[in-house]
Amino acid sequence: MAHDDVLEHVEGIVKESDLLLVDMNLFQAGRRRVLRVLVDKVGRVGLDECARLSRTIANAIETLDLINGAYTLEVSSPGIGRQLSTENDWIRCAGRKLEVKTESEEFVSILANYSEGLLTFEDGRVTDAGSVLAAREVI
Repeated sequence: MAHDDVLEHVEGIVKESDLLLVDMNLFQAGRRRVLRVLVDKVGRVGLDECARLSRTIANAIETLDLINGAYTLEVSSPGIGRQLSTENDWIRCAGRKLEVKTESEEFVSILANYSEGLLTFEDGRVTDAGSVLAAREVI
């Protein structure tokens, strides 16, 4: 099956699992193909959820014959320090401490909410997500 078909099926499985797709990539590593899936959710995704999702994706790949030959499936959550930029990033990071840089300022604050393109922080700041030049989760 085509690369896009694999990604489309996996994206649907992630949504059905009530998780947020952070990143997904299907690539060649030597003789083996690798499907890397990064997922998260508000509050953080656990190892049990990653394992359950991995089994569900593997079963779908086998049943639908989505990937021919040997492949490695990696399902995990993104680490702290990863750059944030997508709507799913903002949704999943609610309640987490972020380091944010805009054209006018740099600050560290806990993201309280994301709604309609606006980031609301616990310290009272409200920032348009489109104005963020760089952001990452910090400890």
